[in-house]
Order: sequence, then structure tokens, then C-alpha cells
Amino acid sequence: MITVKHIAPVLFGLVLSLSAGSGLAETTSHQEHAASELALSLNAGEKWQGDANMHQGMEAIRTALAGQLVAIHEDRLPTDDYKSLAAVVIEQTDFMIENCVLEPEVDEQLHSVLGQVIEGAFDMEEGSERRAGAVRIVQALNAYGEHFEHPGWQPLD
Repeated sequence: MITVKHIAPVLFGLVLSLSAGSGLAETTSHQEHAASELALSLNAGEKWQGDANMHQGMEAIRTALAGQLVAIHEDRLPTDDYKSLAAVVIEQTDFMIENCVLEPEVDEQLHSVLGQVIEGAFDMEEGSERRAGAVRIVQALNAYGEHFEHPGWQPLD
């Protein structure tokens, strides 16, 4: 059975390879990036402009997490539900990577978000801190909303 544990490093490598020339491409390992903080910037004081594929993937991840948010906050979400969420997150991350047509500067910012999302999915799938993985994804989604133009986007509480 292929799990997030097996594909997360591959997906993260794809994320990095799609950003040739970016600062993220200089990260030498998945573990090094995992230890880093989510560092985003605005585009000359404005939110970054993405594309429909980014919007679709990020909205699907947000919707999946939002549906389980109360159980996550109350720390009562079953392990299998965390694993199901992780599968949705990775599916959508894979979709965004495969269909990426963003300008390099936008792409670099999105990769910062996706790195945190992939780490959170890994933690939800295999980690001992499944809830912390979900919280990491929620934080990345909220940071995404603060830095990317996405019509109708609502932060998760």
C-alpha cells in the first residue's frame, strides 16, 4: 500500500523541481525544509495572483479540513479520518504540482505553503502527532489566504 510516507518526499521533490532557480530549489532535503518556518512575502505589498488550478486545489484542501475542524480542535478525530484527510491533501497537492503554470515568483511562494501542507499530511498519515499535522495545514492555509488572491477565501479558525 502506498502511503503519504512513501509519496510525500517524491511530491516534495517535484515541488522543488518545478521551481528551478528559486530559493526553495536550493533546499537539499525534505527534512531541512520541514524544520524551516513558513516564510511568505507579499508581492510589492499586494497579494500574489495565482491560477484556477491553485484555487481549485487549495479550496479542496480547505474544504476537507473545514469539515473535520471541530473534531480536530477537540482532539477526537479518529486515526482513520486523519489518514483520509491526508489522502485528500496529497491528492490535491499532486493535482496542483502536475498542473502548475504559475510565474516563478508566485510559484516560489506557493511552494512554501505546499511544503508545510505536505509535512502536515505526512504527520496525519504516519506521525505520532496527527493533530499537530492538521494544525500545521490549517496554519498554512490561513497564511495562504493572507498572501494569495483567492476570491471567496475564508480563513479557518
